[in-house]
Amino acid sequence: MVSVMAPDRTRTPPRQRATLVNTRSRETRLALTRAALRLWSEGDFDAAYEASTVADIAQAAGVTRGTFYFHFANKEAILIELGSATIQAMIDQVEAGAAQGVPLRSLSEQVMASMARRVVRTPRAAALRAGSLGFAARPDGSTPASPRLSVAFETLLRYGKERDELSTRIDEEEAAAMLTAVTMEAIIRWGAGDRSASWLGQTLRDRVTVILRGISDSDDS
Repeated sequence: MVSVMAPDRTRTPPRQRATLVNTRSRETRLALTRAALRLWSEGDFDAAYEASTVADIAQAAGVTRGTFYFHFANKEAILIELGSATIQAMIDQVEAGAAQGVPLRSLSEQVMASMARRVVRTPRAAALRAGSLGFAARPDGSTPASPRLSVAFETLLRYGKERDELSTRIDEEEAAAMLTAVTMEAIIRWGAGDRSASWLGQTLRDRVTVILRGISDSDDS
């Protein structure tokens, strides 16, 4: 009797398969974001943004409309994605600095300088729209996509309290709201005018420094 053996197929382990799927998903989201920015940067940004459709963005990214909707609810979500990526980078930088024991003031300056560099890499009109979406309430009453900017600042504030560089009496949520307000106002002013990249970086660092100084540990004495 002749035994027929099934062909030897190398199966991808589940964890590796999940990693590959996640990587492809991130690449697709990035491709959609880049395609949208290319379309919106052709001529007047606001006019191009309003004229573009989901189908246009999907075609420019080389994917189907279904794939677009798998990743984003609408084109507004792409603008919010730009802000979310910057905010996540802030959180990662705070956590990395905390692991290294970087003093709060130095870490806050580094974080805000990095944020400014990320913001100025996008078209001003895109930063303005994304900033407004993240700062203002949504028409349907829902909250903007996570992570929110206030979460990044709350992470920074907790670190400052752990190092005894900030007053233990401060309300992290309230202090984060103040930091968010002055940060978003600076980004909106940069996006709406002709201020330089260096202005944005310096303004963000200065505003955060002033607020942190006001809630420093010396208030406990």
